[in-house]
Order: sequence, then structure tokens, then C-alpha cells
Amino acid sequence: MDSQGSIIALIAGFVTAFCVSAVCSLMEAALLSLSPGELAALEKREPKVGNIIRGFKEQIELPVSVILTLNTIAHTVGATIVGAEIALIFGAKFIGIASGVFTYLMLQFTEILPKSVGVHFNVPIMERGAVPLRFLIVVMKPVIKLLRFVNRPFEKKRASSHVATLDEIVALAGYARLSNQISSNQANIITGATKLSHKSARDVMIPFEQITFLSSSHTLGEAIITAHMDPHTRFPIIEADDRDKVIGYVNFKELVYRMRTNPADPTLKGIIRTLRFVREDTSCQQLMKAFVDEHEHMALVQDSTNRTVGLITLEDIVEELVGELEDEFDGLPKMIHPLSKGVWIVGGGVPMSVLADELKTPGLSCDGSLSDWMQKQIGHKPAIDQRLKTERFEFNVRRIRRGKVFEVLITPETISVPSR
Repeated sequence: MDSQGSIIALIAGFVTAFCVSAVCSLMEAALLSLSPGELAALEKREPKVGNIIRGFKEQIELPVSVILTLNTIAHTVGATIVGAEIALIFGAKFIGIASGVFTYLMLQFTEILPKSVGVHFNVPIMERGAVPLRFLIVVMKPVIKLLRFVNRPFEKKRASSHVATLDEIVALAGYARLSNQISSNQANIITGATKLSHKSARDVMIPFEQITFLSSSHTLGEAIITAHMDPHTRFPIIEADDRDKVIGYVNFKELVYRMRTNPADPTLKGIIRTLRFVREDTSCQQLMKAFVDEHEHMALVQDSTNRTVGLITLEDIVEELVGELEDEFDGLPKMIHPLSKGVWIVGGGVPMSVLADELKTPGLSCDGSLSDWMQKQIGHKPAIDQRLKTERFEFNVRRIRRGKVFEVLITPETISVPSR
């Protein structure tokens, strides 16, 4: 009778430890392997269960503590009961053999196999196991608090979940690209989109020095002459030549249309549009939403004292997503046109080696374009009508595009060119 009782206790102890340990390993693997994408899909399909699992992910130490505690208890208590009953039934000499068999069975069928299954079937397992796991967390809350108190000195402060989520999105984009599920351009767009919330207008704006302003006192003809030197389509309008008093903007096409249809009233009144004003610390994410929602294309950037510091356009923000966008005016021209009396009109994209041959001045030959060379010689971003003198020639900046020299007038030192 005692032997029969011992055998029942042996089987009950082994089966209990086996089942509890296997379920714990299954849940642990399923929970930890559940990806953000799988969780998002589960939340759409089963909102209540999905919210429970998201809570687990946000405080992962809670479910993991419960699972590991139960798993350890199952292993320890199971081994104790099985060892004791083996000694009673078969004698102490069989404890070594029994321990080896028990260890193999527990390792193979409660650790390795369940965790492999848990990874492969993580979604259905978590769908069925989320509610019971939450119940166990509530029941074992005192034990969890004690464990967290003991572990607190050894815990490292985690990065914010916002940053972690963005990093995961970038990592997933990279993995999808490596798996040929998306192209490298698409991966770059995803990566760029995650950075928009961290970039402000100050980071991507066109600096104040590179903005071409039109004055409200300009006639249409004067405005067209000024605007045509800059290959943009929209120009801020300032009042009384004060660049901190911007009253709106005009579109170059409307300048031309107004000139042709109403030459009797050659003023900018009537075609000035309202312009958005933003602080320099406004995030690009907010600006992108405002531009799209309000069908706007540009905004003036001001500092805390309402001084103009730059200009930001929809194109500038889109370029943060897809990379540099170049239209027919963005690529620096490579033309070289000789005029009279040794004067040349030269595009900023002309290689210096080619220009040196044309001007028969070997000393000018170097790597890079005319724009690169002038910026290096000047020491900062050039401005319109800025001049640079060499031994034989004077280089006069006539047009600028996004901080680069677009067009230069080159004259021999014997000829003087008036400023515009």
C-alpha cells in the first residue's frame, strides 16, 4: 500500500512539474518573440487581448517574473518529489539514474521543444494565454513586488518607449530591405519619416542670407527683374526694405500674369498671398501636417524675438524623406558663354579644369566645380553680387541656388563691372 502511494506521488509530482514547466516555457517564448507588427495585427483583430499583451510588452518584467518564478518552482519541487519517491520505491542507489532521466526529459520536453513551438506559434498561444497570464500576475503581485525591490539596484534605466519604438521601425525597415520585401528607397523613406519628429525648422530651413526678398515698394517690372535672377517660384514680400517685416509672398507666375493683363497698375498689391510664420523650434512633423492640411508650400521661420532667421518649404521637408530633389534649375549649369571684351558668363557647375583651359590660366585648375572653388575661396556661402578677385580676373556672383553659385560673370581686371 505504501509502495502504491509512493508511485502515485511519483507520477503526480513528475506530471505536474512537467506540465507547469512546459507551459511556462511556451508562454515565455511566445511573449518574447512577438514582434511589434504581429502585436499590431493582433490588436486590430482582438483589441482586448491585444491591449493586455501590449501591457505585458510595456512592463515586460511583470510577466517574465511570474513565468520564471513558476518555472523554477516546478523544476525544484518536481525534482525534490521525484528524487524522494525514487529513493523510497527503488532505493538510494537508483537516484543518480533517475536524476539523469528526469533532467533529460525536463530539458528536452519542457524547455527546448516548448520554446521552439512557442516561437513558431506565438500569436495563437498569446491569444489564448494572455488572460490566464494576467490573472497569475494579479495573484502573484506580492511576490513580484518583492522580486522587483530586490532587483531594483541592478536594473538599468531603459530608453523611452517612444525612442525604442522608432528604433524598432528603422530596424524592421532594414530587415525588410535585406529580405527584398521593400526597396532601398522605400527603406530610406521609412527611416527619414522616423527622424522628422526629432528635426526642427531650424535644421532644414533655408538660411536668412540665402533668401531672395521682394519689396512692397517694387513695381511689377522691378520684382520680375529681381525674381528672375533666382530660380525659385515663390518670394517673400517685405515692407519698406525691412526683412523682419514680411507681409506675405508672391508667386512668380502671378507676377508675369499680372504684368501682361494689368500693365496700367504695375504694383504687387492684389497678388500678395498670406504666409505662415513658425518658430525655429517647430518640429518638421508638425510643419508637414500643416502644409498638407492647409495646402501650403512655404513658411517663414522666426526666432523668439520675431526676427526672420530662415525660410522652410514643403520641398525641404519632403527631401528629408526621399533625399535631395533636383529640378531643371537645381543642377548647376555647365555653360561657358564668351561675351565681348573678354567677358564670360559661366555656370556654377563648370569644372575648374575646363574653365582654366578656356581662360588660358593654368593656375586656376583644381578639383571641383566653379561653385565649390568660389565658396572655398570666399570662406563662407556666397551672396549675390559678391566679388572675388584673382591676378587676372574678377568673379562676380550673379545668381545663387540653395546656397550654391548658379551663375558667375567673369571679367578681366582691366574692365570694371558696376554693382546691381
